[in-house]
Amino acid sequence: MVDLHDLINNSLDAIIDNEVLIGDELRDMLKSFKAEKADVGYSFGKLCVLHYEAFTDNNNEDIYIVAAAIELLILSFDIIDDLQDQDAKNSWSETPDLSLNTAIAMLVLASKIIRESSFDHKGLAVQLLEKYALLSINGQQLDLLNCCRDEQSYLQMTEQKSGSLTAMSCLIGEVLAKGEVSTQVEEYSKYIGVIQQIKNDIQDLKKWDSKNDLLNKKYTLPIIFLLSTENSVSNSVKEYYNVDIVTFLDNYAIKKELTDGGAIRYALAIKNLYKYKSLHILNDVTMKQLSKELLIQLMK
Repeated sequence: MVDLHDLINNSLDAIIDNEVLIGDELRDMLKSFKAEKADVGYSFGKLCVLHYEAFTDNNNEDIYIVAAAIELLILSFDIIDDLQDQDAKNSWSETPDLSLNTAIAMLVLASKIIRESSFDHKGLAVQLLEKYALLSINGQQLDLLNCCRDEQSYLQMTEQKSGSLTAMSCLIGEVLAKGEVSTQVEEYSKYIGVIQQIKNDIQDLKKWDSKNDLLNKKYTLPIIFLLSTENSVSNSVKEYYNVDIVTFLDNYAIKKELTDGGAIRYALAIKNLYKYKSLHILNDVTMKQLSKELLIQLMK
């Protein structure tokens, strides 16, 4: 039996192989970048399929094509994000000009594929793709500006940047199933994106490399907490964030302070708050029990 990962992966192959408006050079790059994406998984496409199956008993296999289209959009955002940050080691970072062109092609293909699908409500699905993609781009703009330096503004930015993409994936599945979307699904799916982003923020601080947000003078929840305290370690970080001051960062001391000083616990507390809000909303949604159980796993 073919599993969901393989169904989406095969659909991606079909999209790339069958698109007549692109040449061999662009097609080869699409295939190469897709292969790297396959190693990470297709969590957004799976959310789309999960929500389609949660609200209908129909079995339109075009849902896997739509899920693949969503993954193309997500991959294009990942590529653009890496090119902007200039800190990734993926193959697309080796040829930024060609990779950017490939990412643009993925964006166009994503909406084209959904619009050409056999679903009755495909027009609404395209509208959702455009709406939440733009919201996510706006969140990315705020992230690049590095201006969200307190809890409220950071969470608002994260809801746009990350929450919008999970909301898009879930709502497209829902609208294709029943022709309408619900505020409940929008809310909890947006919160799932925030939960996953906070988990990533915590994980990134454990590695003292080019992806470390603190070394890149970025602001995430643990860092915001650390900068709000007054001690020798936090003061050294504050000096480091001041571009006019050259300072030495003690890797061991900072990691210890992040853990013992409460910064990680604070970020986990915010994550758990979003988890409880998500679970509370999900409990009131009428959907298939298996779908609900899979969603609960994402909220942990």
